[in-house]
Amino acid sequence: MIDLLGFTAILIVSLITLVMALRWPEISNILFVALIIRVLLLLVGHYIIPLPGGNLDAEFFERRAWDFGQDGFYNALSHFNLGPFVFFSWLHSIPYSLFGRSILMGQSIGLLFGIGTIFFGWKLANILWDSRTANKVGWALALFPSLILYSVLFLREVYIGFFLILAVYGVVNWIKTDSYKSIVLSLMGFIGATLFHGPMLAGAIIFLIVLAATYFKRMLISLVNLKFDLKIFTIFLSCIILIGLYLSNKISVSYIGAFENSINIENLLLRTHNATQGNASWPEWTKISSGIELLYKVPARSIYFVFSPFPWDIKKLGHLIGLFDSCLYIYLVLLIIRNIKVIWKDPSLRIILIILLFYICIYGLGVGNFGTALRHKTKFTFMFILLAAPLIKKLVFFKKPSKN
Repeated sequence: MIDLLGFTAILIVSLITLVMALRWPEISNILFVALIIRVLLLLVGHYIIPLPGGNLDAEFFERRAWDFGQDGFYNALSHFNLGPFVFFSWLHSIPYSLFGRSILMGQSIGLLFGIGTIFFGWKLANILWDSRTANKVGWALALFPSLILYSVLFLREVYIGFFLILAVYGVVNWIKTDSYKSIVLSLMGFIGATLFHGPMLAGAIIFLIVLAATYFKRMLISLVNLKFDLKIFTIFLSCIILIGLYLSNKISVSYIGAFENSINIENLLLRTHNATQGNASWPEWTKISSGIELLYKVPARSIYFVFSPFPWDIKKLGHLIGLFDSCLYIYLVLLIIRNIKVIWKDPSLRIILIILLFYICIYGLGVGNFGTALRHKTKFTFMFILLAAPLIKKLVFFKKPSKN
């Protein structure tokens, strides 16, 4: 049976994309190609053959959304919860309660966030690099296989990636323009990402530390000149308060808990053991059994997080998808290494790199198999692409004939 509600949602997303393309014609081809590929994949997964990763968690989130929303709007509101496996479903229960159950409609919301991620990635690249490089970033985001897949599944990754790219957009704008609005945008982005997955808080903490250090330095300079800037003092004090709240265990988020819990050695060791399971798991030697092993196994686990599966890890045909994905990350990392001097000299690129490295270490600890790693990497794939952007080969669909 044709899902009229789902097709209506797809049409609305298509119209929004059309408006964006008309407003920013430079990215129109990228947006249209991204939309067509994702809609086709969405329909194939819904009507013909299940997509990889579309069962288990995706089915659980969708079923819970309907459980919350089937008794009406006000009942759905009563289920509000910031728990790690509740908030995402609760969010989708709102349209379910208003319009009825439609998996296509729920996936179309993710489709819209995926298109938004491409757009803001392109905008961000225009600020960091130039229009030519921005187009390469747009095409990379539009055609990156795992980004396409997770844009059409009933999962959190595309939402986290969208809010994270908003956060980074705010960080870069703050560095470039010193705009206070950019600080607010960045923190809202990090908070939005954290609501869907607690470890995203790490990016906010890093940004707050950078803010505090920057405005402390400015405050000292103004005091030396016998001046007092209230805005500078207010931002510095706000950063110190927020960092202090987290360090004093007053802030707790899903998966990592409060600060005391997040640095507890026993919890970290237990997490690596519990995560390293299944036929896609990393080798047994990557499990951490003592505090001293953290020093050399965190880098090893981080390498596995980004680059696994390796050829010797392939145990069944489905693992080849992960191998292809890992090859793309190897390519991007090699480009980043080649571009490292340029990246480190630029404050905006440098902070993106630092945030990315922190995320890789955190997820390297918390993840233990390459199936889960493939999914988690999509949260910040755009960071890899942005840092490697100038050296990414230009995509050529049709080669112009030479004039002889």
